[in-house]
Amino acid sequence: MAVINITPFTDITELIASDRVNAGDVLLLEEGIYFQNVIITKDNIRIIAKGPGVIFDGQSSLITAFTLSNVTGVVIEGVNIRHYRFDGIVIDGGSGNRIIKNRINNLLTIGISVFHSSGNLIWKNEVCRCNDGIVLNLTSTSNRIIDNIVKDCSGTGFGTVLASDSNNAFVSNKAIRNRLIGFDIFGNNNLVYDNLAIDNNEGIRTGDGSNTLIIGNVVKGCTLNGYFITDGIRNQFSGENHIACNRIAGILDQGELGVFYKNEISFNGDTGITLFFFNNLVMDNILVCNVPENIIERGSGNIFINNIQKPCEPCEAPGVICGDCDKEDNSSN
Repeated sequence: MAVINITPFTDITELIASDRVNAGDVLLLEEGIYFQNVIITKDNIRIIAKGPGVIFDGQSSLITAFTLSNVTGVVIEGVNIRHYRFDGIVIDGGSGNRIIKNRINNLLTIGISVFHSSGNLIWKNEVCRCNDGIVLNLTSTSNRIIDNIVKDCSGTGFGTVLASDSNNAFVSNKAIRNRLIGFDIFGNNNLVYDNLAIDNNEGIRTGDGSNTLIIGNVVKGCTLNGYFITDGIRNQFSGENHIACNRIAGILDQGELGVFYKNEISFNGDTGITLFFFNNLVMDNILVCNVPENIIERGSGNIFINNIQKPCEPCEAPGVICGDCDKEDNSSN
């Protein structure tokens, strides 16, 4: 293993392709502005920023900062990426890569994209003012998306695209002020746990799959619904979420055989839980001052057990209670 010092004048793609770089080597990036598209075609290469001043700037003309092409065990850590015409970091095939503590902003498309790849870790990155934040696509499975922040994007914060994008975990992330959906999760057996979605158009949406777990999330201040389960979803589980101050429904369910357990749903502007379909279990939830009703059932065969429903107190309404739904964002930055 060797440590190779890199400057902005080094052609990193050419260097990686040469005999001078081997598996296990560390490419240590000196501070400066890099105008490069880097294509990584060797396994177990580690690209590490030496300091906070390592900036990859595409100057609105280059396509992608880093492309990992069918590789395993690559690390990209601590890099600032801005002004590329496509994505910031693309994982295209392979597995077991680590994308850690990078800051990505002002791209025309996606901050971090993963295509038909598995077992990757995307941890503690910040994506701001892109089209979408972090997106898994084309049979991307068993990836771990942990403790990232995506904010002020014109599209979706975090997402999986197809039913084949399954067994992924989104844990302790923040989606803030994105124009579309905070967490847009398609596929089977995905986990969305302990995330924060504030002031997005919609907080969480699930679709085209089954067995999704939505647990312990906070969803507040959305223009539409807090959590939307689309038509065809089966056997999803929603537990111990705090869903408040969304303009339409707290939970809008068009799925079947779902379980809604111990959620706190309050001060939403158009019902707490609306059930359109069949055979869901709604149990031990607390619903407070959702307008006009805490629960509306438009399907059949749904079961309701031990839910606590509290009407609005005098002079109490969602618009009054929820004046500052982004206060968690202000305290976390």
